[in-house]
Amino acid sequence: MFLTWIKKNKFWVFASLLFLFLRLPSLFEPYWYGDENIYLVLGQAIQRGLTLYSQIHDNKPPTLYYLAAFGQTVFGFRLLLALWMIPTVYVFYLLSNRFLTLRFSRLATLFFIILTSIPLFEGSIANAEIFMLLPTIWAIYLISSVKKSGLPARALAAAGLLLGFAFTIKIPVAFEFAFLCFWILITNFDLKKIGFILKSYFILLISFSLPTLLYLVYFYFKGAVNEFLFAALFQNFGYLSSWSTGSHSGSSTDSGLLGRAAILAVFYLLSLVLYRKKLISEKVSFLTLWFAATIFGALLSTRPYPHYLIQILPPLILLLIFLFDSKLSKKIRLFTLFCILFLVFCFFKYKFYVYPVFSYYRNFYLQGNQMSYYGQSLERDYQISKFIKDNSSPDQPVFVWGDNPHLYALSERLPVGRYTVAYHITDFKQHSATMDYLRTAYPKFIVYFPQPGRPFPELDLFISRYYVPSIAYGEVVVFNKVDLDQ
Repeated sequence: MFLTWIKKNKFWVFASLLFLFLRLPSLFEPYWYGDENIYLVLGQAIQRGLTLYSQIHDNKPPTLYYLAAFGQTVFGFRLLLALWMIPTVYVFYLLSNRFLTLRFSRLATLFFIILTSIPLFEGSIANAEIFMLLPTIWAIYLISSVKKSGLPARALAAAGLLLGFAFTIKIPVAFEFAFLCFWILITNFDLKKIGFILKSYFILLISFSLPTLLYLVYFYFKGAVNEFLFAALFQNFGYLSSWSTGSHSGSSTDSGLLGRAAILAVFYLLSLVLYRKKLISEKVSFLTLWFAATIFGALLSTRPYPHYLIQILPPLILLLIFLFDSKLSKKIRLFTLFCILFLVFCFFKYKFYVYPVFSYYRNFYLQGNQMSYYGQSLERDYQISKFIKDNSSPDQPVFVWGDNPHLYALSERLPVGRYTVAYHITDFKQHSATMDYLRTAYPKFIVYFPQPGRPFPELDLFISRYYVPSIAYGEVVVFNKVDLDQ
């Protein structure tokens, strides 16, 4: 009976084994990835009762930090991600069935598993882009069934809630929300349907806003509503266009954001004309419009981080396989290929980098030395964290002048002040506020990474007055507070 079941479900058995093979190494990685470590430090602070944004800071929407608090460790966070990706894969499979035959739908699902699991685009790391796939794809799946007869209000509300939840993970999902609104418009482009369109928009907007409104109420009662609005929402507008400035502020004109928005608008209008004249099919139109929205979202800040490309993968995979699965005209194939080539152009223009794949799996399955794979500096940081943990109590905060948030997570100690990394203090110009925190807390240990490009003379003077070197790891010095009672 068991063999019969396997034979009957051989695709899912193979897909499950592939999923396990690709994701297993990620569960045993050390604390090496900067952003993920920041999430874990904020999660650790949440567990200890600190209020997000007002007492501990980062500039992303809140849901990711609560997921990190639930995961607690790199292993727990990655395990949560692996479990999260199981329904994500299944919902993508259901969506692919809307556009592809069974054989090609399964092929698309396998590609999806591979590209969202391997380190090439950081799919193995617990970033916001990978977590937001589930609610986003699920919402796309619901809306993709829109016909001229309309969509049930409950389906619209569910899609809006899912996208609203995804928005509380990462802001660029707003452009997929805008795409779905546009799709409802072009599929019901008739004055007789104006009532349905307005009703649909009202339901989508209310349901989309609800998760953010709930967070707004929550932070209002926590006394941190202004910090929440600034850090999770408003601050991101400057961040979107700040890559060239090297800080968290910038201009949309300098970054080319307005130019990319104009290109997107022209493309959408062109697609509307082609669709209304029946020059492209409904499926091609849907996928290319979705694909364009994800490209715009991935290029918002023009930062070349590979995990930004994860947002593009679902429509890209479906588009690529759809070309081979359907009997399309040459014009349609050229139109679709042009869209894909535009992504390739963006990839090289903005110099996206990627991670090695084969050496990663060779190291885990054949060599098994994860720590050495990430370099000696990580081994040093593990030693520093052990020293702090062995020589301080959990209620004693520490201060790290460097971009090494994993020191807090590994030592299970909270940072002094709101910031977990030196670049936040520098970018937000929070040197004075940080010194106020230090003069109030006088942490037992200060871990000092030399940073010639980031002078902090007030900190240097503070250390010289109240601290002595305790131990050094190369150029990194751990300072111990002088016992003033002696």
